[in-house]
Amino acid sequence: MERDSEPMSSRKSLFLACWIVGGLISILALVAAAQPATPVAAPVAAGPALTPTQRQQLDKIFTDPIFQKATVSVQVKRVRDGALLFEHEPDTFCIPASTNKLITGAAAYAILGTNYHFKTRLLADRRPTAQGVIQGNLYVVGGGDPDLTTEQVWKMVRALWLSGVRQVTGDLVGDDSFHDEERYYPEWGPKSFQAYRAPLGALSVNYNTIEFWVRPGPTEGAPAFVSLNPHPAGLTIQGAINTVAGRGNKTVMTMTDNAVQISGQLGIEAHPDPTYQAVRDPLTFALGTIREMMKTQGITIAGQSRPGNAPKGAVLIHEHESAELPIIIRRLYRFSNNFTAEQIARTIGAVTSGQPGSRENGAAAVTNWLRQENLYREGEVIFDGSGLSKDNRQSAASMVAVLEWMGRNPRAFPEYLDAQPIGGVDGTLRRRFKKSSLYGRVRAKTGFVNGAVTLAGYCYDARGEIYAFASLVNDFQTVTGVRGPQQLTERLLEILMQ
Repeated sequence: MERDSEPMSSRKSLFLACWIVGGLISILALVAAAQPATPVAAPVAAGPALTPTQRQQLDKIFTDPIFQKATVSVQVKRVRDGALLFEHEPDTFCIPASTNKLITGAAAYAILGTNYHFKTRLLADRRPTAQGVIQGNLYVVGGGDPDLTTEQVWKMVRALWLSGVRQVTGDLVGDDSFHDEERYYPEWGPKSFQAYRAPLGALSVNYNTIEFWVRPGPTEGAPAFVSLNPHPAGLTIQGAINTVAGRGNKTVMTMTDNAVQISGQLGIEAHPDPTYQAVRDPLTFALGTIREMMKTQGITIAGQSRPGNAPKGAVLIHEHESAELPIIIRRLYRFSNNFTAEQIARTIGAVTSGQPGSRENGAAAVTNWLRQENLYREGEVIFDGSGLSKDNRQSAASMVAVLEWMGRNPRAFPEYLDAQPIGGVDGTLRRRFKKSSLYGRVRAKTGFVNGAVTLAGYCYDARGEIYAFASLVNDFQTVTGVRGPQQLTERLLEILMQ
């Protein structure tokens, strides 16, 4: 006799029930898989822990007399995940000085694009004849190019000659309407001939500065050799410099709109570097330089040089393109050229607004970009592109936010990082970090105006991890001059990057 067991009908019922339940589970699983997954917030990465020794060393820096009464804003974050390594008053707003150029450059990459070229166009009333004669005017239309150097002017004029032009019966007309007519901002201080405060203009040559070269004569008592680069048509050199014994250099150069006054003495054994002077009238300077270059290339102009707008029906003869934007920004960061930064900022304003580029629409465009990318911090002020004005305001946190954003931008970050000076090696950092453990590991932009010493950029730690950092120091004790806060900032990075 069999042992008691479930009846056959009960087992069939159980099998059927299991089959139905299993099917329902499979269907529900398929439905769930078809639904969009609920995003799960990624955990915030914990930053590397500082050792007690590091904390003691950092405390010593911030109790230094130079920093005690200063306003100091510092933040350091790991680029790959945003982990915070260190901060001190990160949301305190300060004058950023030339570290402001980091914001300008980042905005230019984002708004203009890494393939952007500044364009200077040569237009004419009519096409040149078979004999190379332009019946009418030749128009030079500026596109805000900050890098239209003497060499680039030569290339542009040479291209004009190669296109067959030999003579212009009318005027040489400069059109700089791509930017507004404001040449200098009052917030920069009194006008001067200092090259770092050169005036602005959509058609500008050689950063609106003249290189003043002087070399001793062949014998004592002979006049020294003096040359200008560029030397525009209509600008005369007045006075003389005498060659004397020794290596001394007591030369003086002053400028007016139409003349360069020189005087003084130069030792026969001297090898002076060039000095630079800003011009007062960018458009006149540009047209004078272009006209003189055309003369050397064998192109004659019957009329005068004057400002004016190219007519709508003008014929394009040649379009000169600048280097790509990353190359220009690299030069900007390496040498902290204020003129270049302002030309870029005004061009951003012109491109985004459709109006002549200005300080105001350039600053508005950069601010709008910061807001769109959630990088703007309340209280931040973008006043100009260079940081020359003390009306700019940045905090360490606002600057690091932009540096982090660029660090996550694979299309622009390699060029952005490469553009910045290398500690102890080149640019404005060539004399800093030379004997430091961070030699060659800092890629950063310096900044200095009266009362403000700043440094911001990127730094590699001892394990090769890259960090974004900003250190803004305002109203420091001046007993040690600028070098005091610079050294404390350098020491701060050395401690953190161990």
